Amino acid sequence: MKAFRNILFPLCIVITGILSGCNDKELGIDLVHIEGVSWACNVTTSYATFGSIIEYEEELEVVLPASDGDLLYMNLEDLQLYYRYRTGKGPRLTVSFDTLQTVLVYLNGKPESMELSGPSSLKAFRELTFSEVEQLSTLYLKGAISEDMLSTLKTRETALHGIGIVVESDSGLENLYELFSICRPKLLILDDVWSPPDPEKEGALSDLELLWIQGNVSESLNLVPRSKNLESLILADWETKPGEMLSLLGFQKLRNLTIAESDQTSLAGIKFPESIQNIHLIDCDTLSNISKIGDFKRLNRLSLTGCNKVMDFDFLHDMKSLQWLSFPENISHLEFGQLSGQLTQLEVVELIGCTEIEDLAPLKPLQNLKALVLLLEKEQLTLLDSLKQLKLIVLTNEMFDDSPLWVKELRTTLPEAIIVPGSGLCLGSGWLLLLLPFILLFRYIFRRK
Repeated sequence: MKAFRNILFPLCIVITGILSGCNDKELGIDLVHIEGVSWACNVTTSYATFGSIIEYEEELEVVLPASDGDLLYMNLEDLQLYYRYRTGKGPRLTVSFDTLQTVLVYLNGKPESMELSGPSSLKAFRELTFSEVEQLSTLYLKGAISEDMLSTLKTRETALHGIGIVVESDSGLENLYELFSICRPKLLILDDVWSPPDPEKEGALSDLELLWIQGNVSESLNLVPRSKNLESLILADWETKPGEMLSLLGFQKLRNLTIAESDQTSLAGIKFPESIQNIHLIDCDTLSNISKIGDFKRLNRLSLTGCNKVMDFDFLHDMKSLQWLSFPENISHLEFGQLSGQLTQLEVVELIGCTEIEDLAPLKPLQNLKALVLLLEKEQLTLLDSLKQLKLIVLTNEMFDDSPLWVKELRTTLPEAIIVPGSGLCLGSGWLLLLLPFILLFRYIFRRK
């Protein structure tokens, strides 16, 4: 028996080490098909800089790459859905909108999101069964958070625990923490700074797993000090102050960090937790010093989309765990080739506005490459038809409009690849977030005739 224990103990250590190593490296990138919407983007990875759009109005289906936990935004005319992607629901999603009394969004035939914006919407909520409320993943709040709304939600309090909350900026801050206390949200999208809570109310946000905030980042993060379960953080429109430091060390489970449209020039002022696995820097057009990323050799995803001043990419050569890389705009063709030759494990590559790319020959050795997102000129797409390993190609919608025969030939040459149009949209700060549905509606109507 003693000899058996002597063998078993080290064996358990080895197995545990193997499992831990697999968990660190396994990202799992799905090609997500969404039926019933005209435009969608992965907010976590691209912050709407480039998303998937339908090719024909009569065929409402978009396709985009995503991983478990990513925040997706979907739109149909003036209707919208924020959805935190879960692999358990599968990579094929069907979205439908019921607008009879309020906006009630169904995902794969089940209630997913509900808009609360007035008496009729509260009436519709009261008519939902307890089971239907439990199935809801998100409440979208428009207008004031009234006492009537709070009392209505209170009747389903236990069913609401853990639901996501999206708060429009015109909803006001009054009663916000009473709302949080009832719902104890796991997802929160808020484009304004809210007032500090009373000490007894701080725990209302302790269950947060995903947080998207805009504006005064440091002040806002100070208001969620007990969110120990936070996995994903999206910071937008962050205007840094001289000497400002941002410590994320308290978020010990933080895996995904997205910083969009920030004026910072260096990442030196950010203290990252060791748990970080994915870093997405989107449209940070003043950012130059990203050397701190070199400390994270096990990084799975790195986005530098729209960052046109970043310098010194040498540390990227050692990032053998990277599965998803969005190259910066100012990447030279030589650097693009050198990095592609080293990072042959890549599964998703995004080339958004990379004007110095001459052709796609450097991608040929990437045998694991499954998705390629391209906002390039046609002459830069030389040898695209040689990338037989691809399963998804996202091109600009202008490419479909201006070169339909070329797209048709590409589909014939690469029959295993789904080839779809994409378009971009800068979300901007809060006011533009509210205008997003109307901007997309305009594009939807006038893009194709």
